[in-house]
Amino acid sequence: MNLILIPVYNDWKSLNKLLEKINGLISKNSTHVLIIDDFSSVRIKLDNKKIKKFKKIEILRLHENIGSQKAIAKGLYHLMKRTKRNFNYITIMDGDGEDDPKNLASMLAQAKKNENSVVVSCRIDRNENLLIKIGYKVHLILTFIFTLNWMSFGNFSCFSYKNLKKILSDNSIWYAYSGAVKKNTNIFKVFALRAKRYYGNSKVNLIFLINHSLNIISIFYKRVFLASIIYMLLFSFLFDQSIFIFNFLIIFFNVLILFIKIKNDFKKETFYSLKKIK
Repeated sequence: MNLILIPVYNDWKSLNKLLEKINGLISKNSTHVLIIDDFSSVRIKLDNKKIKKFKKIEILRLHENIGSQKAIAKGLYHLMKRTKRNFNYITIMDGDGEDDPKNLASMLAQAKKNENSVVVSCRIDRNENLLIKIGYKVHLILTFIFTLNWMSFGNFSCFSYKNLKKILSDNSIWYAYSGAVKKNTNIFKVFALRAKRYYGNSKVNLIFLINHSLNIISIFYKRVFLASIIYMLLFSFLFDQSIFIFNFLIIFFNVLILFIKIKNDFKKETFYSLKKIK
């Protein structure tokens, strides 16, 4: 059985449409859904008449709003601590429709073929405005420069339960889900277009993108530190003397990354509590 974990904050209208679409694609009793309600201020309302094929739909509510990345982390820790398990595979996806449910079957098939890897959906293109697209490209390039990782995937992923312990093997999950997957597991890439949201505007803005990018980079802080030393030495050698502004920016960037790492390490999983509401 496949379990689909979906973090949600207020957007129950989109979630209902997503569940209805998934319901039309699956066989009866083959799928369990775990919804992590990130302390929504809008009352939960699911249209149960249109989602009858699911084996079970479970909703756990956080006692404070912590963002989708930490909501996913809390959900995964919850799954690992369960004494009884009726699923073999876990799929992570957003609830707004941007992760196309039509790709679920193929991703699950790949997860079954690649039991020791996490199947991740790499984005061929995005539907955000030009500024966000440019910002995303800058994020990819900056992350690659300092970590040597090309992080072109987000939450949409599927994996065998046996990989869960590896994903949660350190505190990386509290920084960013995709970073934890990249650091702690093998990945198998599939490629798909980023679909359009069902309703409303994207919640991704430049501030969110910058914060998310820094969180991912801070997971690899040791590699960032080593790369920074190499870049500083290389520039000093090429230009005969140290470039003060360049070195200052590199040092400032490392201090910022270290600060983010300490902040994320402090906010451990036990700080956030869940309660079952369905």
